[in-house]
Amino acid sequence: MTGIVQPIVTPNSPRIGPLGVMGATRTDLPALSAALQLENRHRRSLYMSQLHIRDDGVFLSGPFMGAPYSVMILETLAAWGAKQVIFLGWCGAISATVSIGDILVPTLAWIDEGTSQAYSSKPIASSNPSEALTCGIKSALQSSALPFHEGAIWTTDAIFRETPEKVAHFQNQGALAVEMELSALFTVSAFLGVEFSAILVVSDDLSSLTWKPGFKDMRFMDTRHKLAAIIAEICSQNPYIASRTRPGKND
Repeated sequence: MTGIVQPIVTPNSPRIGPLGVMGATRTDLPALSAALQLENRHRRSLYMSQLHIRDDGVFLSGPFMGAPYSVMILETLAAWGAKQVIFLGWCGAISATVSIGDILVPTLAWIDEGTSQAYSSKPIASSNPSEALTCGIKSALQSSALPFHEGAIWTTDAIFRETPEKVAHFQNQGALAVEMELSALFTVSAFLGVEFSAILVVSDDLSSLTWKPGFKDMRFMDTRHKLAAIIAEICSQNPYIASRTRPGKND
């Protein structure tokens, strides 16, 4: 059943191409914009975020935080023509196998947020990215000799309720890290028929049940700049990615 409120599409809506990037964090947007050659290109507001559009339609949107708002962005981008979206964000390690500055490619997200349930007729515990787009990301990382982890992550609505009990629970579920958007974005992208996948950088560590921030760690900062270049390279190979099969809608 269609929602009463829908993204607004008018003749004045931006003309975006099928492929683009969602950058969660404000401090990553300059590097992404430079790598994608978006400086001084078309720019407009998108809710509380920005939307940059290259002449060929490649777009960059951000920043945003949390499942409901990021889904508003994705729904609007899809209504305006987006069909393939690459996400760049940060995460907190909850596995001792993952360190600050590491790259993580999520293959599953455990749902601990409320938005996903609105897009399914039955309770769902997890969601997945586009397999084809995820394979493209992993291939690009391997070609650039950048090591990465792949596996499950945990998405929560409540950053200050990442309790020891919650961390232990999701550790037992095999989650490598925690963040705030991806399970909803995976759910909604499948619902919309949009290919969506993500790359995360580990910014902090909760694996020992003590918070260890790494936001000023040089490796963390260096990795983020490298990933901006990787994402630009993936976007330059758009025909390769576009040939993959798009997912269908959830029930």
